[in-house]
Amino acid sequence: MIRKTYTFTKGENINDVYTLSNAQGTEVDILTYGARIVRISVPDKNGVFSDVIVGCKTPEDYYEKNPYFGATIGRYGNRIGGAKFSLNGKEYVLEANNGKNTLHGGTSGDFSRKVWQAEIAGNTLVLSHVSPDGEGGFPGELSVKVFFTLTEENALVIEYGAVSDKDTLCNLTNHSYFNLGGQDTVLSHELMIKARRMTPVDKELIPHGEYAEIDGTPYSFYKPKLLGEDMFSDAELIKHCNGYDFNYCLERDGEGLQHFAYVYDKESGRRMDCYTTLPGVQLYTACATGGFKGKKDYVNHCALCLETQGYPNSPNCPEYPSTVLKAGEKYGETTVYKFSVVK
Repeated sequence: MIRKTYTFTKGENINDVYTLSNAQGTEVDILTYGARIVRISVPDKNGVFSDVIVGCKTPEDYYEKNPYFGATIGRYGNRIGGAKFSLNGKEYVLEANNGKNTLHGGTSGDFSRKVWQAEIAGNTLVLSHVSPDGEGGFPGELSVKVFFTLTEENALVIEYGAVSDKDTLCNLTNHSYFNLGGQDTVLSHELMIKARRMTPVDKELIPHGEYAEIDGTPYSFYKPKLLGEDMFSDAELIKHCNGYDFNYCLERDGEGLQHFAYVYDKESGRRMDCYTTLPGVQLYTACATGGFKGKKDYVNHCALCLETQGYPNSPNCPEYPSTVLKAGEKYGETTVYKFSVVK
């Protein structure tokens, strides 16, 4: 079931919140501003429902500066080094909004700052946005649709679709911050990521076409472990980031939707299993959220993000899977976050 549950006006923009619900009592709130997931209410091992999304206190507050809470990210999730890339022999200069680099699509074209058009199609909420040719420096008019579906098995299915009238880049993701137990931090959450490699980065968090083997290192979650186990490791990049902010190269068995991670909070019994069609995931452990006043006063490491994606800086790294979208071709990727309880 999907229903519009809240509307507010900001400037000339009319913004809506849609609530997706199922027969189990699970609810998901989606805000049209930024195509954001702003609430997911799921039961714990005692049947008590709570919100597992870290974010702003009210829908209106998402207009204020925040770290992309719950947002659909585009045109390009993560970083592009030097805020430029070449395609078909032409160099494109982007907006530098992260030092000298482009992060999450830049500024003017930032999908998290756009009001998306909404349509209910059966049990699916469809949000649409058109990014004009040249916006943020990217070529081509890019038409994007994001499909949100809540199943009776407590799985939130996110399907991304896009098409461009020119060759361009497309790398869409969702930037939800999860805390399954409501604790101040997620240090006691257990995490598994099915990856034996990551893309190593420089001090500006830009990868340059290399791969790093991470088995047996503090970076690895191939063998499940608590997030706090190595959060304060002396490993160079973890120390530099004050936690985790890295792209993991997922082990895949062919094409299609595949399980790549799980998060488990023993205290609440909640577990989140994650599936995707994409080759990578950015693990971000809210390394700089300390002091943000949202649904509560947040500290660093109050949540974790699992942002499925093409690899960062891949337009400048031919060694990585391509994120080029050819004119007229259809971009289509899926990510699923499935919630359950371990009693």
